[in-house]
Formats: sequence, structure tokens, C-alpha cells
Amino acid sequence: MNIRVVTLRYNEGLQGFPEDALRAATAGHEVLEVREHFFVLGNIPHLALVVLLADGAVNGQRPPPRPEDDPGLTLPEALRPLYRDLREWRNETAKKAGIPSYTILRNTQLAEICKRLPRTLAALREIDGIGEATCTKYGAALLALLPKDAPTAPAPSAAAAPSAGPAEPRR
Repeated sequence: MNIRVVTLRYNEGLQGFPEDALRAATAGHEVLEVREHFFVLGNIPHLALVVLLADGAVNGQRPPPRPEDDPGLTLPEALRPLYRDLREWRNETAKKAGIPSYTILRNTQLAEICKRLPRTLAALREIDGIGEATCTKYGAALLALLPKDAPTAPAPSAAAAPSAGPAEPRR
């Protein structure tokens, strides 16, 4: 395995990060994994990428992804196209904004959105890690991507919470 570190400086003219250095570093190699590290240096955004490259192709194919690496693999087959669409939207949105994709939504959150299919911003906020800021910035666009004809799933906290019964009045 080869490891390469590529640092990209935000380019105001591109409104994003130039990809030429990354393409040059990975040319002719199979990319196994990329880890992103976003930082600001001298008021200029930078993106450091740690790229893990294969030593050589094994039968020309890489091993299949593991469920612990991609939560989309744990979804029912019917929800996987939605998960792929949501990841594509998130990645494009992040690319346009020049930010790491995980700062918008993590893969685990995208998988949970696929499972619950929220219809409102309030339902979206019930997903762990999705708060007011995410809903304000991306909520409407995200909800528009969800199918309108699919039934919604109950939030696990509501379905799994034991009933405590009516509260007694204080005396």
C-alpha cells in the first residue's frame, strides 16, 4: 500500500479546490481510501487529503466494500438507490461549497434518512447529529430528494421508548 498526502488550497477563481495535484498523485493507481482534513491557514481554506493507494491491482479488482465501511450496504436493496442519490447530492453540494462532504451529512445520517424517510424538517431534526443549522441550510433540498409515495418509518426513539404512563401531578 502507498500513502500520499495532497494539500489543496482554496482557489477563489474556481470557487473550490483545484484537483490537478490530486489527479497527478493518483494517476495510474487504484485508490483504496481517502481521508479528508479541512483546515484554515492564514484565512485561506485548505484541504489535506491522505490517499491510500494499492501497490498493484489484484485481478484488476478491489475488494468489495464492507458494511462497517459503508452504512448504505446495511440498507434494504430497495433503499440503496436513494442512498446513492443522497450521497451524490451531498458530495456535489460540498464540492460546490468547497467543503468536505462529511460537514454536510455523514454516511450514517444519510442511511438513517433512507430508513426513516422524514417528511418535515422537524422529523429530519430527530435524526442524531442533524440540527437546526443543517436543516436551515440543506433541509428543504434534502426533503425534495425523498420519494413522496414511500411510507415513512417511525423514529426509533418513539417506537422503542417504553411507555411510562401518565405523570402524576405534583403535590
